[in-house]
Amino acid sequence: MLGAGMADRHGGAVPLLGLLCGGALIAALLLGQGALGVRPPYGEGATLTEVSARYLPRSSRTLLAAVLGAAMIGWNGFNLGLGGASLATVAGLPGVVGVVLLAGAVLAASYAPPRVGNRIAVLTTLSALALVAVCVVRLRPDTAPVTLRPGGLAAGADIAALVGYVSVFGLRAPDFSRGLATRRDLTRCVLLLVLPALLVIVAGAGVWLRTGSTDVVAVLATGDGVAAYGNLFVASGVFAPALTTMFSGALALRGVWPRLSTTAAMLLVAVPGAALAAARFDRLLLPWLSVLAAALPPLIVPMAVEARRRRRGHPPRLVPVWTWLPAGVVATALTAAGIGAAPLCGLALAALATGAHVARPPRPVDPRVVRLD
Repeated sequence: MLGAGMADRHGGAVPLLGLLCGGALIAALLLGQGALGVRPPYGEGATLTEVSARYLPRSSRTLLAAVLGAAMIGWNGFNLGLGGASLATVAGLPGVVGVVLLAGAVLAASYAPPRVGNRIAVLTTLSALALVAVCVVRLRPDTAPVTLRPGGLAAGADIAALVGYVSVFGLRAPDFSRGLATRRDLTRCVLLLVLPALLVIVAGAGVWLRTGSTDVVAVLATGDGVAAYGNLFVASGVFAPALTTMFSGALALRGVWPRLSTTAAMLLVAVPGAALAAARFDRLLLPWLSVLAAALPPLIVPMAVEARRRRRGHPPRLVPVWTWLPAGVVATALTAAGIGAAPLCGLALAALATGAHVARPPRPVDPRVVRLD
């Protein structure tokens, strides 16, 4: 869907330069934040919740948890909307019924042991790859889906969309990289995300060139032969991402309300997510990615820089809110004004603020004061 949306924005093939630059940028973001989860001495060996307690003041941690919880509810609504519509198309049911059935299945699977969840993830990821194969074989375009033309400002919007695609997962990367032995292991994981994502984007651009539609569900519903069953792959392919949003969303919400039970936290993700899904939130992918790309990635910059400082033996310092929050606010405002490259401006502002913070001499600490935060 992201690739089809990009092709629709360009009115044709997607610029290769924008894809490669976007892929390199999201790989850098994932490596920088994911390194926090790698075992010492290469990283902190901790989840985002544990890491944020070491890097952020309490007020920043609460704000971050609230924003991540809202973002995960949105992603849950996207996944359930796409998968629920596909399930309803296959079964001949109303769209709302498909959403409810899929949401219930995801919620039930959230209680499964991690080993079972990993097996579900493998099976559903294979379904997603099978969907790509169906699209490539049955809906291949007559012309190349990528072009060597620079693409101008629209290529900058493509890069921003890619940043938005990984923004939430990028922030929560320590949750999934925790326990990796070396940074080489982390690099392999990042490449296993970025390279297939770029190939799937190219396949999506090919679908648009063939059909002129960004609605994958509608395209597959009207297809013939194998393509007509593609919605089965859609419905199963979104299962693992929906599980991920349930897991991470519940963690984030419990960061805001520590006394919240796991079940209550998952319901607070599942119920609003299902409501968004019923309204077909999945059709707003590019605007949603633009907002995420503006609001969240600026925090990755100072956290990654501070982690690198600590690995080099410098005394630890908390990441102040002014190194990332103003950049996110400015980028979000520029996004609302319709500036496609706004997320890149946010990252640049965060980089400048982080440089200023690093250059400042540390404040002297009164040895008589012991701060417990």
